[in-house]
Amino acid sequence: MRSRRYYPRFRGWWIVGVSFLALYLNGSSTSYLFGVLLLPMEADLGWSRATLLGALTVSTFVTAGTGMLMGPFYDKHGARVGMTISALISGAALLLLPHVTAPWQYYALLGVGMGIGRAGLENMGPRTAISNWFVRRRAAAFAWYSGGRAVFGVTAVAPFAYLVSATSWRSGWTVIGALELVLLVPLIWIIVRRRPEDHGQLPDGDTPRPDTSAVSLAEPEWTSAQALRTKAFWFMVLGFAFVGFPTSGMISNMLPYFSDKGLSLGMASAAFSMFGFGALTGRPIWGFVSTRLGVHPALTLYAVVYGLSIASMVLAFDGPSLFAAAFFVGVPTGGAAQLQAQAWPDFFGRRSVGAITGISTLIIMPTLALGPLIAAIAFDLLGSYDFVFSAFAVGALVSSLFFYLARRPSQSSSVSRTSS
Repeated sequence: MRSRRYYPRFRGWWIVGVSFLALYLNGSSTSYLFGVLLLPMEADLGWSRATLLGALTVSTFVTAGTGMLMGPFYDKHGARVGMTISALISGAALLLLPHVTAPWQYYALLGVGMGIGRAGLENMGPRTAISNWFVRRRAAAFAWYSGGRAVFGVTAVAPFAYLVSATSWRSGWTVIGALELVLLVPLIWIIVRRRPEDHGQLPDGDTPRPDTSAVSLAEPEWTSAQALRTKAFWFMVLGFAFVGFPTSGMISNMLPYFSDKGLSLGMASAAFSMFGFGALTGRPIWGFVSTRLGVHPALTLYAVVYGLSIASMVLAFDGPSLFAAAFFVGVPTGGAAQLQAQAWPDFFGRRSVGAITGISTLIIMPTLALGPLIAAIAFDLLGSYDFVFSAFAVGALVSSLFFYLARRPSQSSSVSRTSS
């Protein structure tokens, strides 16, 4: 009797779906949801804003170290086991967060526990899996996957804000942790697989021709050592490093920023949702731009728009202008995860995408890690985010120069699949 199949034979888009869910739940925990919970935690626990945001810095460093160590494992064995273990660790850490009474407990759970989980659920796992299952339609696949955070911002910020106001910040962590364990863990284990070639298929769901091998694909295959010797790798790393400060530093401080600008908690949450709507709107825009123009021009344009949008937020002075600026900042933010995830396999192929992503992440992560903490320290010292947000705008504009210089390296140095 033929077994029943609940999804199409080509499961690539289902892998995109479960990666989207991982970013929706786990990615939002240290971004949109954290922004909602920051002020209630500050008021209830009596800890400084820098202390609370410092755990995100620790988490990002842990993510970078874990990602570099696990990159080769993902290349060889796929993302299924790593993503499942990451979801178990993150879910448990989130369920325990409501019970913290001391900063060291908070840092152990959000900093270390979530840091380990983020490597598998937000970076290495989904990026390696999607890179292996898609080539021709990679831009579209990454555009759908990277929308997880933004969709949370549009659909869940307001409900979680209401839940927290009606109960406490502890409810927010409990709900998101339970969803990871009950929903995300089993879906990852059931759906995620290493490569379509392992099942006699080709990326993108293409049908192999009778006269070709199912594993024959004209694509560059750089090793991580080869990639590290190219100028393109280092220029892209510098670009992502400079743009990393606002990418992490703004989203975790955005709701407090709106509140400090005079918006009520409800209006600040609505403006935060408007940022999420802008990020969601930006997904198809950057997917279209990267498909039509290529990743390299798209990265350069993205950084320019990002710098200008951050400047617009600093100049905003009332409710309507803050809402407009939030949307404007969201649009380029919508392309950040997608373009970064797409750049490495597009430039260097699928062979060592996990290792290349892990190495680049370790170098880039200090800026992502320090962004929230720098913003919080600047606020504690100056009583305002305006100065640090202005510096973020300049950093994004500087990153556009590095992206422009990161020309695609010649494929003649790589080993083609057909000749191996």
